[in-house]
Amino acid sequence: MKKLMSKLHFRSIYKTIVLTLVLCFLYNIAYLMMSASAMNVYIRQSLEVVLSLLSSLGFYFICTKIWKAKNFSASAILKVFVLQGIYILIVSGILSNLVNVCANNTSLMLVLQLMSAFCLVVMVPFQLIFYYGLIHDKNLKEFIPYALKKHQKKMLNWYCTLLICIVILDTISGGLFSAAQGFNAQSILVGSMYMGNPMISWMMYLFLGVSFQSSLASMFTYLFVNFLMGFFYCVLELNYVSYVGSLLDAD
Repeated sequence: MKKLMSKLHFRSIYKTIVLTLVLCFLYNIAYLMMSASAMNVYIRQSLEVVLSLLSSLGFYFICTKIWKAKNFSASAILKVFVLQGIYILIVSGILSNLVNVCANNTSLMLVLQLMSAFCLVVMVPFQLIFYYGLIHDKNLKEFIPYALKKHQKKMLNWYCTLLICIVILDTISGGLFSAAQGFNAQSILVGSMYMGNPMISWMMYLFLGVSFQSSLASMFTYLFVNFLMGFFYCVLELNYVSYVGSLLDAD
């Protein structure tokens, strides 16, 4: 943890932090309002997919700000959507359905949890390599295997550290990715697909408080702690994006 904290930067990315928080706010408002509505389940699932696709474009945009380069061609945006669509298919279309089917089979559930844990660890690092290649107009067929072979260990080590920090802190603060009831990789994977932005826990507590007309004063501790946690996660995640960019810039 001490080594991680010593590598954090704030001043160089503070504008991007503010921009990220604004995008998180807009996404969370749309997601929470949709979740609270009484719409048809298939319509809700379709809207979740649309929001997830839009969030991938927002993440791509944030990466361009961190890496100080951009490529918003139609081809690049289409590839961003295609990658996110593949992720949605793997997580919601395959793994989630298999978990529902195999719920009573302990051996298969263990295999599915391991597969979910693998996806949880590798999806974002691969996504960042993919985005870097798009933004810098690389030949993806050559660049991605090269970057994975050269940098996968460092990228995965730091990303695993980041995930562990988030799970531990969410467990302490009562966030959405808490492991207080046990570590469920598949549940965390699904949550990260649709609610994996830094401010979701804070906004969900705020939304629930307003919806049930609770006194915000009585919820102050939860709101304050989760806001601080969300801000800290934002700083951690943007620093990780910056770190990946610095690794790939060195090639």
